[in-house]
Amino acid sequence: MIVPVILPIVAGLYILKADFKERAARERFVSAAVIINAAIVLLLSVIGRGLTLSLLPLVPGSPVMFRIDSLGAMFASMVAILWILCIFYAYEYMTHEGGENRFFAFYTMAFGIMMGISFAGNLITLYLFYELLTFITVPLVIHDESIQSKTAARVYLIFSVSGATVALMGIAIIAFTAGTTEFVYGGVLSGVAHGAVAIQLAYLLSFFGFGVKSAVMPFHAWLPVASVAPTPVSALLHAVAVVKAGVFAVARVTYFSIGPDLLNGTTAQYIAISATLVTILYGSAMALMMKHLKRRLAYSTISQLSYILFGLALMSQDGYVGGMMQLFGHAIVKITLFLCAGAILYKTHREYVWELKGIGRAMPVTMTVFTIASFGLVGIPPLPGFFSKWFLSVAAFKSGSNALAAFGLIILAISALLTAIYLFSICVNAFIPGEGFDTETANKGVSDPNRYMTVPLTILAIAIIVFGVLVQPITSLAVM
Repeated sequence: MIVPVILPIVAGLYILKADFKERAARERFVSAAVIINAAIVLLLSVIGRGLTLSLLPLVPGSPVMFRIDSLGAMFASMVAILWILCIFYAYEYMTHEGGENRFFAFYTMAFGIMMGISFAGNLITLYLFYELLTFITVPLVIHDESIQSKTAARVYLIFSVSGATVALMGIAIIAFTAGTTEFVYGGVLSGVAHGAVAIQLAYLLSFFGFGVKSAVMPFHAWLPVASVAPTPVSALLHAVAVVKAGVFAVARVTYFSIGPDLLNGTTAQYIAISATLVTILYGSAMALMMKHLKRRLAYSTISQLSYILFGLALMSQDGYVGGMMQLFGHAIVKITLFLCAGAILYKTHREYVWELKGIGRAMPVTMTVFTIASFGLVGIPPLPGFFSKWFLSVAAFKSGSNALAAFGLIILAISALLTAIYLFSICVNAFIPGEGFDTETANKGVSDPNRYMTVPLTILAIAIIVFGVLVQPITSLAVM
């Protein structure tokens, strides 16, 4: 059980010191490490449910513990599959960035840290790897060592460490009250009064502390700034690892530590829901205003992540299911959008939306995949975003006594409209630039990247469609 955590970390440390004579040798080593690790993760996720491993104690009553449950297995499987695609994409992309040994070393180590988060059996273990993820990804943000990237890394580090410190206070209250930090669906705080002030405080500290990585307002500012990192890192930050680690941690605290029954109808719940709704609307509005492509996608991420947090904050089974659908669906869709943006940047050095007129004819594979992903994020049936928004809307409607939840239906509708505008405008201009626009001249010499990048993009496009069709049975595996 600990192998998927240790293997990538050891492999990454080796890459840092290794003297690869040629790029192909490093690619073979990295591919082997990542694919073997992913295979182990998928095997454990299928046959290892219920396995538990306790190691040395960090604090009294809370050892470093790993346990494979349904949510952890599904989360780990998603991360493992997407990591493989990102690695192959990065082989080509990073040829023009330099520092490849350092990049692939930390990128590989981050895979192991994410497995530690996925398979954590208690809050203390999750917190340990949550902090390690911050420090292992800082070198990726700062990769090109420019002033911009150094500033972004500093902001990211300050926000992440501060948020984790706040979350630790919430964990301490839970540990003191429950006498344990283990994960049990429904919570471990039996015998505690509904709405107890200490428990509400613990929830809010954990929600906003872990919510820093999930970019919930007012702790979202680091995410757009961090988009200066290389695109494979942006995909890691915005879709697969960092932001999803924050959401995953909030899910663990809400449904596996405190328990929704103790929080439903409390002031703490209303504060959390309010924060998610403000973030959803703000992120969508800012994305519409952004002319820089990666920043538009970054603000989109801020909005879409709070869809998940909104579902979790509804404190209901329907909200939890809707949140999980959004978690998995958004990961696939948003990583696709970022990798498409990276392909455009790699081939054309264009960074702004207005520069993409007619590019769909020069880069048909990239922009077709971008369009499919856009449909998926907006929520066109039967793609992933439709089902997650449907379940979130149903959950909000069922919370009839909660006026904020009902108001959430309006916010979700407005956000969906804004999402359609800021994504579809790109797609339309890419394929239909308008009368009088000289597409051939504007995109002379532009073409799709090679198979290292187009094959992962094509696989992701297929995955979006397949996941949309099978989203309900797939998500059910995470909530059993």
